[in-house]
Amino acid sequence: MVTTSRVVLIILMVCGVAGCGGGEDLPPNDRLLAAFEEGRTGVWVSGHGVVAQAIGDETIAGEPHQRMVVRVGDQQLAVIIRHSLSQSDRIPLSDGDTIAFQGRYQFNGRGGVISHTYHDPEQPGSGGWIRHQGQVYD
Repeated sequence: MVTTSRVVLIILMVCGVAGCGGGEDLPPNDRLLAAFEEGRTGVWVSGHGVVAQAIGDETIAGEPHQRMVVRVGDQQLAVIIRHSLSQSDRIPLSDGDTIAFQGRYQFNGRGGVISHTYHDPEQPGSGGWIRHQGQVYD
């Protein structure tokens, strides 16, 4: 007979060995934070953050984009990420989820906007992507 305490112990051991939540490395935010501090725009960045709010979709040049506010770094910089639904699938995210991303950064005084989060061989690093719960959306 398996007791509840044994089940809990087994779960804790599995999480300790395999890691819970995917265990994938998160890209550093250094380049994004530097771009914000220097007021740079049009630069490719990668990083990670926590979804503060999923905001409504937006149509840009006839293409729908999923939008989210993401808190980045210790200083809690807030950026908006615009993810093209014409180039990639919708990401099933919720407020509080951690995501990793790569895209093109546009500076503004409120934090900035990251776009081009989709595969594009014409761009540095083959373009952008968003990783959520182990799945890459590009």
